[in-house]
Amino acid sequence: MSKSQVLYLFLVLASACLVNANSVADRSNADDEGVDEIIGGTTVARGQHQYMAFLTSFYAGASGLCGGTVISNRYVLTAAHCVQDHTTGEIAKKVEVRLKVYTVNPMDAGVKLITVTGSNIKPHPEFMASGEVNFNYDLALIKLGADLPTSDYYLIGKLYLAGVDQTTVTAVGWGYTSSTSTTVSSTLKQVSFRIGTNDECKNFWDPRGGAYNHEFQLCGVVPGKSVCRGDSGGPIVRYSSGYQTYSQVGINSFVPTSNGQAACEMGYAVFTRVSAHRDWIHANSCYQTSGGFCPTWSYA
Repeated sequence: MSKSQVLYLFLVLASACLVNANSVADRSNADDEGVDEIIGGTTVARGQHQYMAFLTSFYAGASGLCGGTVISNRYVLTAAHCVQDHTTGEIAKKVEVRLKVYTVNPMDAGVKLITVTGSNIKPHPEFMASGEVNFNYDLALIKLGADLPTSDYYLIGKLYLAGVDQTTVTAVGWGYTSSTSTTVSSTLKQVSFRIGTNDECKNFWDPRGGAYNHEFQLCGVVPGKSVCRGDSGGPIVRYSSGYQTYSQVGINSFVPTSNGQAACEMGYAVFTRVSAHRDWIHANSCYQTSGGFCPTWSYA
């Protein structure tokens, strides 16, 4: 596969969260309760995964829908491609961050809406440093305009440091429920699957021209259990039964394609490895330089 073909593959995948600006109002209002969705997952119970943020990024003439994670009293973590146009390098003019979201159609009445603009939208500088997308650095920070009140600290999630090869993780999001869907899910969904080894992930991606890098990325290896369009930027989390808590290990980055179209059911979605970027996350989100307290890292 030529360099241009490889780049095109990644660019198609990077656009997974982008939709027409008018399509936000076109989501299905069907009652999806209990239906197997995300890709092979289920509807979550209201009150689970409260660290989830529902993001709408605005560019010239278009908008994008993504997920994100509240990681401190001032910051949301998401994918760089959710806030930076992968073809022009344009950073979103504004991002609407919605917290306390469960159902998006109709949108929950108690949602907290925070609008973020300008330099408070910060993709990793290496994501498009050379003018081409580098998915090793597919992460971004969104700085809220003010600290969350202490009454909202229950929204803050943990980040995970230790290795997760062959560990079962859970992806969470409002994304498309199949590769051929045209609308996002109206209700928050989750799906669990196993993280692959370096060999498993590379054996899938290398023949397809994908530059998978296990140092900076993770991949799920269960066909029929995965994420899809609109889940971009959202987390994969590891559950600790001992502590009865979730901690984030990855950020939804891209999925396989077939004939230029998303092929979410194949599995093998790729996620940015959060622990590989601890230094950058800390340097750009801690109170010493940027306001807000530092994210909480966990080994549990």
